[in-house]
Amino acid sequence: MLVASFNSKVSALLWWRRGLWLSVMVLAVAVLSLAPYLTSSTELVRMRNALLLTHENGNDFDWTPASVPPSYMLERGPIDPFFLDVANRLGLAAMPDDWTRALAISSHLLGSSQVLEGGALKLDLRGTYQRIVTTGGGYCGNFVDVFMAIAVAAGIPVRSWAFSFDGFGGHGHVWPEIWNRQLGRWQLVDIFNNYYFFETPGVPLSALEFRRALLGNSTQLKLATLYAGARAGMPIEEKAWDYYRRGLREWYMWWGNSVFAYDRAILVRSFSGISSSLEQLGGIVQGVFPPVKLMATEVNHDQVNALRRLRLQLFVVAWVASLAALAALFCWVAVVGLRRRQNPVLYSLSAAHDDQ
Repeated sequence: MLVASFNSKVSALLWWRRGLWLSVMVLAVAVLSLAPYLTSSTELVRMRNALLLTHENGNDFDWTPASVPPSYMLERGPIDPFFLDVANRLGLAAMPDDWTRALAISSHLLGSSQVLEGGALKLDLRGTYQRIVTTGGGYCGNFVDVFMAIAVAAGIPVRSWAFSFDGFGGHGHVWPEIWNRQLGRWQLVDIFNNYYFFETPGVPLSALEFRRALLGNSTQLKLATLYAGARAGMPIEEKAWDYYRRGLREWYMWWGNSVFAYDRAILVRSFSGISSSLEQLGGIVQGVFPPVKLMATEVNHDQVNALRRLRLQLFVVAWVASLAALAALFCWVAVVGLRRRQNPVLYSLSAAHDDQ
């Protein structure tokens, strides 16, 4: 009877062990299915963008600050006093209009350092601002974040656009657009490349106007520098036009301008300065990272659907991995419990053998 009980426990232990290994294998396969997206920073950005896809349909990007979509993550404060002080030091409140203010912010960020080093920064908003104005560090995303922080601190409505060259991955560009309250129109500011665009002199174009003009091969479309004292983004102007044309297929909008809400989030600050990917993941988990709204067109149908499939894959992998991890934990607890209960059995068998 004792031997039969022992054999039963050994059999159960083997089954639970098999369950444990099977669960671990399923978990590993689920994680490894994402291996192609873990090979580079651009692929990690593609995964991030897939996770952040908004559920909203339609291409209504021509809204104004008077009719902000309810789902748009609008910055509602509190505003970091540090950036209120920056806006005050620049004297933005005394300037005649918002375009003059946008030029002043651009001149400050582009002209404070004699050399622009570039490169992505892994810092919070204050640290990013300090690096930009002291060493010229930062890439387009860093410049846009700081530009938006100063603009919001000055009361200027602002939002940001982006485009990519690789199916909404990390190879691309981001730029802000201000709402000129005096003219009642959006105006595009390519802060990192030191450009703005116009067809009529003195009337900077909005992002959508710029895009339409570029698609229509407008002969009136021109570019100019935001700050003459800093370098232009590309020394050869034709290369700049080629750059913007190549990005026309994959435009999207960051569906929020809540730079301060993101910056003060606990999970964001926990990884700030350590890893941009972990910082952004923390922002996504905490719900402070703005969604991505794609500009879906006939020419980018395949790229849009590919990103949507990746989003579905990520959610499936997350569910499968979670269930596999729970199953592995359950099996491990069962294995440990059976091992502990086997010790008295083994002892009894040994004692019975000695009595004989």
